[in-house]
Amino acid sequence: MARRLYDVLSIAGTDVVSEWLVKKDPGFGLPPEKVYARDTEGIRTADILVADVSRPSHGVGMEIMLALMLNKPIVAVAPRRARLSRMLLGAPKITWIRYPDIRSLERRIKRAISAYPS
Repeated sequence: MARRLYDVLSIAGTDVVSEWLVKKDPGFGLPPEKVYARDTEGIRTADILVADVSRPSHGVGMEIMLALMLNKPIVAVAPRRARLSRMLLGAPKITWIRYPDIRSLERRIKRAISAYPS
């Protein structure tokens, strides 16, 4: 899914600050402190956070909370049938994309990110 989101965002003309997610080695060898620094800097420099929340992830949850605290726009994507955290669902200012299939996700994410000025 990371590759698909990266491709959709790139084609839409956005700069993806988290390119490491689609690399052969996304940094598994990095010490935790460097991962934290890299990921939080990515959130701080991004104009919009697009988060795949299909599966539970402490890291993605932390990134979403940081984006909320920094008043960054957030677009959260997940398959329509995915079970999501009620806390996450109750968070303010999140644009939700619950998609039935990949083509629908692609169309909807392009529309969602075009709503924000670059």
